[in-house]
Amino acid sequence: MAQSLSEDTLSGLTSWNSSWAGLRVLVVGLGQTGFALVDTLCELGCEVSVVAAGAHGDLVNLAEVVGASVIVDEDSRRADVVGSSSWDLAVVSPGVKPEDPVITQLVTSGVPLWSDLDLAWRVRDKSGDPADWIMVQHGVESDTAVDVAQRIFQAAGEPTRVVGYGASPVLDALREPRTYAALIVQVSAASLQWRARFPQSLISPSVTVSLETKGVGGSGVFFDGTTQACVYRKAVGPTEAQVHDAEVVEGARAIGLGLDSPGMSDIGLVEGIIVDRAFLDDRVHQALEISTLEEVREAGWQIPEQLPALFAAIAMTRSRDVAPALIAGVLSLP
Repeated sequence: MAQSLSEDTLSGLTSWNSSWAGLRVLVVGLGQTGFALVDTLCELGCEVSVVAAGAHGDLVNLAEVVGASVIVDEDSRRADVVGSSSWDLAVVSPGVKPEDPVITQLVTSGVPLWSDLDLAWRVRDKSGDPADWIMVQHGVESDTAVDVAQRIFQAAGEPTRVVGYGASPVLDALREPRTYAALIVQVSAASLQWRARFPQSLISPSVTVSLETKGVGGSGVFFDGTTQACVYRKAVGPTEAQVHDAEVVEGARAIGLGLDSPGMSDIGLVEGIIVDRAFLDDRVHQALEISTLEEVREAGWQIPEQLPALFAAIAMTRSRDVAPALIAGVLSLP
């Protein structure tokens, strides 16, 4: 059986232009994201095999066309296939559960495991300077927040794209022959489950946003690696505790969203005015007016129900210095 690559060699794979050719990679799972993994790894020159409990026939055919070998089998025989070969690396689709027998076999064999986000982060420079990542935890309110943020960025002329859960895979955007200023990456609970299993992850988003109001607090894995701002709901749900637990890059700040008067580094309300005290130089003594409750209500937004999502969109766009007046203009549209 061939000797696997060392962890040091794998840790050096941090660019599209790194030495990927000939790497023996197993992709686990073959949905939309799984195929994006296969397509990317084959383009990088890796020797790619796929195992999946189930897959649409067209995806199997496409994976084989781009150069991968594919095994689809519902039962544990997939693990036997995995154990009969040597792999430098396995990359796991977010829909694959940690207790899958293939994962158990890979862990037993000592094969390094990456998530799809880990691979995407390493090859994000394919088309030039890497885009900033704004990571958003998917939930009840996140779709509205992401949609509004994208509309604001478009109005500001900021080339931005929404990817991840509910949209195209991150890797598809990274392989396009164009550059983006930022990618808004929505991540599902399944993606976070895998991210929690990879403490060695290199992912360092500029901004992380979670509006979750349910769940058990204490785990800051979603916010780990943040370089600029962790955006969370104040005094609602687990996110405030998670921000405190997170291992962020020095200098990253906690940005609280609340329906009350904002403290320093928060976004909130002052006498019916939506106020930013987070993204300005003198946030100790000053605040920026974004809009008013009257204006956003007249535009058709549900107040107060949709305010957290609007505040999150404000935080995302203000993190890239979009002007308050422009944000207010978009929020005033029906």
